[in-house]
Amino acid sequence: MREWWDKRLTNGEAVLARYLGLLLGIFLVNVLPVTYQVLHKYGTERLDLLRIDALFVLAGTVLAGFLFGAVFGPKWGGRLTCAAFFVCAFSAAIVGYSLYRYDVPFGTGIATAILQTNAREALEFLSMYVGFTGLGLTVFGCAVSFALLRILLRLHVPKSGQHWMRYVLILTLLGGIGSGSTIWQQYRYYIFNDTLDVPFVCMGRAVWTAVDDTRKFEKLLRDAPADVTLTRNDSEIPYVVVILGESTARNRLHLYGYPLPNTPELDTLNETGELAVYRDVISPQGATVGVLRELFTFADAESDGEWYTYHNLIDVMNAAGYRTYWLSNQESSGVWGNVAQLYAKRSTVHAFTQLRESHEDTGLPDEAVFPLVDRAIADAGEKKFLVVHLMGTHVLYKKRYPASFARFSADDVPPPQDDLSESRRQEIAEYANAVLYHDFVVASLIERFRDKNALVIFLPDHGEAVYDNGGSLAGHVMDHPTAPMLEIPLVFWASPSFREKYPDQWERILRAQDRPYMTDDWIHTVLDLTGIATPEFEPLKSVVNAEFDAKRKRVVQGMDYDWQMR
Repeated sequence: MREWWDKRLTNGEAVLARYLGLLLGIFLVNVLPVTYQVLHKYGTERLDLLRIDALFVLAGTVLAGFLFGAVFGPKWGGRLTCAAFFVCAFSAAIVGYSLYRYDVPFGTGIATAILQTNAREALEFLSMYVGFTGLGLTVFGCAVSFALLRILLRLHVPKSGQHWMRYVLILTLLGGIGSGSTIWQQYRYYIFNDTLDVPFVCMGRAVWTAVDDTRKFEKLLRDAPADVTLTRNDSEIPYVVVILGESTARNRLHLYGYPLPNTPELDTLNETGELAVYRDVISPQGATVGVLRELFTFADAESDGEWYTYHNLIDVMNAAGYRTYWLSNQESSGVWGNVAQLYAKRSTVHAFTQLRESHEDTGLPDEAVFPLVDRAIADAGEKKFLVVHLMGTHVLYKKRYPASFARFSADDVPPPQDDLSESRRQEIAEYANAVLYHDFVVASLIERFRDKNALVIFLPDHGEAVYDNGGSLAGHVMDHPTAPMLEIPLVFWASPSFREKYPDQWERILRAQDRPYMTDDWIHTVLDLTGIATPEFEPLKSVVNAEFDAKRKRVVQGMDYDWQMR
């Protein structure tokens, strides 16, 4: 038994001695992203935490190298150490880029977006967020990793000094035990908020959670409740239409004060008194998947259960006697699916502008939904509830509008962004053009219901950051969203027939325009306006209700929007 232990100890010491430089490299690529994250988030106030955490990571690295050798022997232990270096270096590069580009580590939101996308969107994602610069950095990083590997392999302890490795192991393990105990006792908060995760753990947990979420979604398709109970059904509005936009920030719309005239159609409708324009509305998340989970269900920021255990708006409208439609210019996804597919499949009619599976890479402008809407209007049925899901102003912005809507250029970008680089100003101009086209699409959809008794609600799922406040990001992320990613327009339009028949309802809508609101409670507003109630309906969560709770905190991922984000 002693001989067996001595051999294991000797093998472990051999790997520590031979690959000491490589283990140092593993330590550095793991600790540097954590250091950057802590310094970026807390400044120099947590240098004591960094020192303690570095000692803990060092102990873990040394222990891993020793165990590789002790369990697998010097030959395979060395190979595993080399493999560990590349895995850790790759993870550090991904997490580092995520920190640089998104100001957040690689999290579940990014992993879910990758798993729930198709090839076209993946290419757009890579083009927008990585681009040639990111591709060049990837090639450069690979070259550096191989060169660094060769250098680090030269750093080793001669065989004659191998016996000193047991003392190195003992000292680092003692330091690891002490630092680990200190972190757990004094800095437990930073463990629970994932600040101290090394890159490999960060990525692994994010992917695991994303896969688990996807499995839950597949279960959702089978098990989501459909047995809706109505406690009131006074609904009689013939047409209730939801125009669901995408990635549209209200501070980028002329309707909300942006200098460029990119919403001429909505401006005209507003000037003639046909719109109710809500000025202080935010989304509950910064990406589509997260928003749709709450936008169309009774789940909200205060909910304890999984979102898919709550009833959804489509099923409620079905139970209330509406013929429901989900008409989409977004993808009809493949095996992974997305949350929108649940609502589409629960609708009486669901149609897509084209069947775009994961292997297809083409998209259509949003006016492609017009024939779908026209057919829905022509269908039989006394009451219709339509959701028109658009691509809106999603990245890549220049692909969201026809050439005829390319009105703005880099030279038109107003202050304070007029001093940015030409490439960034061009991207900002392309976003303004996308908004201009989106304005045309929304107004064209509204006009289709002018001679109907109809209520039309326009809102996007979430907003968009476009190099706001000196930032380096044009886009949106699920994890750690910023204010521009949350601040959205919410606009009501009512046809002349609706305003004549339901003047009290229109007056309620107008009175609520300045109320603070988060759209995780949006389902309550829709039901309130249509005269429908279920046991889950709460008047204080309807922005148009006299009982509306305007003091409710708008909390996004643990952050109070009004106090910490806006």
